[in-house]
Amino acid sequence: MKNPESAAASPVERHFAELSSTVDVAGRDVLDAGCGQGAFVSRLRQAGARAHGLEVDERTLDAAREAGIAASWLTLGDGHTLPYPDGAFDCVCFIFSFHHVPAAVQPGMLEEVARVLRPGGHLFVSEPEPFGAMTEVIKPIDDETEVRTRSQVLLEAPGGPLRLQREITYAIEREVADAAALIEMAVGVDRTRAERAADPEIAGEVVRRFERHARPVGANRYMLDQPCRAFSFLRADG
Repeated sequence: MKNPESAAASPVERHFAELSSTVDVAGRDVLDAGCGQGAFVSRLRQAGARAHGLEVDERTLDAAREAGIAASWLTLGDGHTLPYPDGAFDCVCFIFSFHHVPAAVQPGMLEEVARVLRPGGHLFVSEPEPFGAMTEVIKPIDDETEVRTRSQVLLEAPGGPLRLQREITYAIEREVADAAALIEMAVGVDRTRAERAADPEIAGEVVRRFERHARPVGANRYMLDQPCRAFSFLRADG
């Protein structure tokens, strides 16, 4: 049973709550771009959406299928295009994934989003801020300050048919057993981090930062906060 002090909403539930404050996904076709192991796709399906996930890593999709996500809901992509027909979706989501799109590709990816959205469709992008406890602990493995900042600058004024409707700031809380579990999670999200995470000096610095920033919430359980910034767009008609 969870300690009462750690009863905060899970990151998936927190992201879903912010999406739901803008878009009712029930009965709609929704794409989770950069879906990872499919937790957000599953949550969208629970809410009545016809949700699909796109991911660039086959091993990650294997993990999603092993977790019970139907193979027909998942697509392997190249990270540069959206392999779907024009007007296929009512809503496209990027949950902590847009900053992983290469800088040179990001403007074209937004054009792709506009293409696969129906007129009046929504784009919801949630990005981790380049600060906060989680960021500070993981920074020795992967310092994303520049890529996160650049991505948010682009999202402030993307141009084209995507019209920014709303910006939202909130925070998620990530509960982990220890620094090793956090490192494993970080590598699972982005396997290019594996080499640096395996370096004893870097891993040691992560442990030291974890001891400074992690908040104990029970026996061998710790919480790390991650501030977020979300952008909600509407695809203009015509």
